[in-house]
Amino acid sequence: AMTDKPPIGVIGAGWVGLVTATCFAELGHPVVVREIVQSKVDSLSRGELVMHEPGLQELLTKNLDHMTFTTDMNQLLRDTRLMFVCVDTPPTYSGDADLSRVETVVAEVGDSTDHALIMKSTVPVGTGAAIRRRKHDLAYVSCPEFLKEGTAVADFMNPDRVVIGCDEGDWAGDAVEELYRPLGGEIVRTDVASAEMIKLASNAFLATKISFINEIANVCEEVGAD
Repeated sequence: AMTDKPPIGVIGAGWVGLVTATCFAELGHPVVVREIVQSKVDSLSRGELVMHEPGLQELLTKNLDHMTFTTDMNQLLRDTRLMFVCVDTPPTYSGDADLSRVETVVAEVGDSTDHALIMKSTVPVGTGAAIRRRKHDLAYVSCPEFLKEGTAVADFMNPDRVVIGCDEGDWAGDAVEELYRPLGGEIVRTDVASAEMIKLASNAFLATKISFINEIANVCEEVGAD
């Protein structure tokens, strides 16, 4: 039955948010997605995808009956306990991550003691600790995503590894592990900072790999041109 799986909240209906929301819905969870742009909420509520990712439209259409899209954060706080933060953290002019959207989410959760923020957004190491210092009673998990564009649905459903970073004894870490266990990937439990570090290292490695491949391609072209 649908009702035996805990409801999932997703904050931000960008690429990561939509893949996360739709895949959890496919796994049988009721999902509530919060997105600040009303027109996006309207089109998603009709089952219209606002981006292209192979396989995602089919999953959205199939699971729309237990997915809710809203601009109202209070609906998320009322209907879900586990809230995946999937907002953008674009680089600023200085190259730092712009955490203003993450900060807005933290402010909106207020003084809740029975919710968990599960950070999927890419944030600098230390972000989790800073949030926990201010919000002692808010459960916090760093759960980085390693999805690749074009294969995101398959990546989500068949993960190599799932990294779950949280404080010792935090109920939310176990709750997140329960969500991911059916997918069969290796589950790696760490503290929050280590999970943040793993994500940044993975991104850096990916960027290095791509620039290295580009460099080689350029060299080959130059050699070929002679």
